[in-house]
Amino acid sequence: MNRWIGVVALCAGAAAVATWAGITHQQPEYQGSNTLPGLEAPVSVKFDEFGVPTIEAAQDQDALRALGWLHAQERLFQMDLLRRVGKGEVAALLGAPGLPTDRLFRTLGTRHWAQVQVSQMESSEPELTEWVDAYYQGVNQAIATLPAPMEYRLLGLQPEPFSRVDAFATLSYMAHSFTSAFKQDPLLTALVAKLDPIYHPALVSGWPDDYPAQLTDQELTAWQQAAATLDQRLPLGTLQGSNGWVISPQRSASGAPLFANDPHIAFSTPQVWYEAQLHTPNRQLYGYYLPGLPLPLLGRTPERVWGLTMLLNDDADLYRLTPAGEGYQFDDQPRPYTAHVETIHISDGTTETMTVRQSLHGPRVDAVLNLPEPTALQWTFTEPRNRPLTGLYQLLQSEDMASFEAALEPIWSPGVNVLYGDTEGNIAKWAVARYLQRAPGVSGALVLDGSISATLPLGYPPYSDNPRYINPPSGIVFSANHPYGGPWQSLERAGYYAPTFRPALLEQALSAQPIWQLDQLKAVQTDSRNGRAEQLKALLLDTVEPGPERDLLARWDGRYHPQSAAPTLIEAVYQSLLRTVLEDELGAERFDALQRQSLVDRIMAELLHDPHSPWWDHTGTATAEQRQDILRAAWADALAALPQPIPLWENRGQMRHRHPLGEVPALAALFEGPGLAITGSKRAINNMAYRYGETHPIATFGPSTRRLVDLAEPLKGHAISPLGQSGIPFSPHFADQAEAYAKGDYRRTELGAIEGEPDIRFHPQ
Repeated sequence: MNRWIGVVALCAGAAAVATWAGITHQQPEYQGSNTLPGLEAPVSVKFDEFGVPTIEAAQDQDALRALGWLHAQERLFQMDLLRRVGKGEVAALLGAPGLPTDRLFRTLGTRHWAQVQVSQMESSEPELTEWVDAYYQGVNQAIATLPAPMEYRLLGLQPEPFSRVDAFATLSYMAHSFTSAFKQDPLLTALVAKLDPIYHPALVSGWPDDYPAQLTDQELTAWQQAAATLDQRLPLGTLQGSNGWVISPQRSASGAPLFANDPHIAFSTPQVWYEAQLHTPNRQLYGYYLPGLPLPLLGRTPERVWGLTMLLNDDADLYRLTPAGEGYQFDDQPRPYTAHVETIHISDGTTETMTVRQSLHGPRVDAVLNLPEPTALQWTFTEPRNRPLTGLYQLLQSEDMASFEAALEPIWSPGVNVLYGDTEGNIAKWAVARYLQRAPGVSGALVLDGSISATLPLGYPPYSDNPRYINPPSGIVFSANHPYGGPWQSLERAGYYAPTFRPALLEQALSAQPIWQLDQLKAVQTDSRNGRAEQLKALLLDTVEPGPERDLLARWDGRYHPQSAAPTLIEAVYQSLLRTVLEDELGAERFDALQRQSLVDRIMAELLHDPHSPWWDHTGTATAEQRQDILRAAWADALAALPQPIPLWENRGQMRHRHPLGEVPALAALFEGPGLAITGSKRAINNMAYRYGETHPIATFGPSTRRLVDLAEPLKGHAISPLGQSGIPFSPHFADQAEAYAKGDYRRTELGAIEGEPDIRFHPQ
């Protein structure tokens, strides 16, 4: 998305530099008095030193009106893009370059799903409807009375009011960013078709599939191009990982549960989360909000704390359709498509119409992904029974662990792990989703043959069948995006689970001592070691010849210290190893596609453990290479490519917090957060991910927040964010947490009523 928005903004780059002073006149209001229509009584707001507001109101709806106003004054352009992506209305803001994104989301059906959700909410959930309305009243009042953010000035437009459908459209964006099927299934299909079955076990478990489709090289190339552009069409990037754990009272020095969570999301400017406290007669809530939503995704109250990680279950399947006249073939019979027309409005006043064709598998997506053959998508998210906003609302009304667990049932997609602890001593982890039950012989990992009924899903098992751990004997629940295992293996057969490196490290770290204190968990949460480097280091020390580089590696503690050259060395060797091992069997084009996906590390996790894997032998040589031969070759290639002396890690790569207009250098300098050195590593607990194959890696996603809470003192906690609360450049809270985040420091948080005079008062009209 950033590339084509950069085109839109190119002509405005010089103007942005010339008018930067204008931004200083649009700074967020942190003091004063305002009128809010709809208020029943005055509302008070006080900010802490990092711009986190405490909102006190006589009722929930009044607190939500103030929250909406605060979100809009700090994050309006971000909110606008999120809802427009989900509704397929980006071109109305950004012009013709937004059309590919609009065509994609109109085809996926998220706009229609959002409209259906509004109808269901209005007819059956009056309290939730009131919450949504109150929140958007505050948003719209801010739009009507505050200066428009600079992004709108550059585009020559004004922001439009929000409505009920925008809450569900924002959720639609989130759900798409969870979905890996668009990228991985076609590649796996092509790999399985090309590779001898002896190579398959390293790819994914559950082979063989009985009904895979066949992809030509032309189609694979088209898929690669489509996959490479998907993330660029999203204003915040994707949600790609996470850590979370809860330690029981029996293993806590305080005698109460200890909670930790750090969802991994693409770095962006503004950052993802907006923190806020709500205090009313009904609740005390410290929430982490995605701006545009009136309900927090992460939170704590005086009684409990919760967070999430990505479940990474596979709730989407792609089907290759066989043409039959104007329709498609199904069980030897022609079937017609149903169709409807979508009208997309463009900012220059013109419109574009498109026809969306629907098969019994789902909408045809080949046109929006530039694919040469008819392909349909089945996606759980657009199922009308999927009601995530209902689940988020119900959990805020829960009174104990049982009602909290029951509140999550309406959430079918996107799949998440919810981690939980409370002051009664309970700890839990639930898989919150509806697992797609596939037919025998269908793994979900490949593009499927859509011409036969044998590949159709069989339905969804009930929520009560989902994996969960509640007060386990181990005294710990944790998630690093790995499967639950045990009795749930059949449910979890299809998924895009994390490589074993990070889950293994986290399990090892939490098992290192029987009793924990909260401050000790900071070192766990910010640990930059990763399993792929540790395994590779051990193998290299047993294999390569003595020398200064080997000595550097031997002295290294495995942590990615910015002032160390060892991380630069191990990353160069690992990337050389990827190419040396995999490109031989795959060819350059398939290898390039593979190294852009997490699947590549899952394969290497298998290979590093297996010295006898056929992948170690090069197919083009007369001799049978062994693992040590390939390791020596990768070591030599890496040393030959690295400059001398080997650069320090801080000089090799940095974090980038992308802004949607940031492809224009002048606008990046204006709108993006600081590009600090990478202080984590890919597949570490402190997971900062960068693309392989780049000399100077750019970390594009990592922990979107770090949170720690001891339930012995549930009103207190520790947290840190990558940038700051505000999305307005030059605000004091635009990036006031960035340096502390990079260093692994935390700030204190406290859930409590306003002390002293409020900073802002909102009055009824």
